[in-house]
Amino acid sequence: MDPITIAVVTAAAGKAVELAGDPVKNGAKQLYALLRGRLKDDAELAQIEQTPDGPEKAAVLEGVIRRAADADPEIRRQAEALEALIRQAMDANAEFRRELDALRAAALQESERETYSNTFNGNANNVVQINEIRNATWNFNV
Repeated sequence: MDPITIAVVTAAAGKAVELAGDPVKNGAKQLYALLRGRLKDDAELAQIEQTPDGPEKAAVLEGVIRRAADADPEIRRQAEALEALIRQAMDANAEFRRELDALRAAALQESERETYSNTFNGNANNVVQINEIRNATWNFNV
């Protein structure tokens, strides 16, 4: 499945879909409705609904759609149909193409970010987790 599909679905209320027109807008809505119907208890899909449109949402949604499409032929067909509509809109509308290119680049950058997490059982004392620090000096007294 092409990341373009992910970008458009992510931006369902945004500029990209408005530029693409009604066929893409309706296709994105249909795919999302199918996902909601089939993945009622999916924690990641619930997270997407709480996340503002943008690269983070695109990265999570990409995983949900890929996983769902691998497991459900109807979701795959719907995603592929939307992808065909997107390609037609891209050929017909240069502004739409530029908007999608920007969304894809941002989504790719977000998905490549490293993430860290800690899991504790019991008491967690004197714990520090740092992702990135530049030009700083730290003194720790433990």
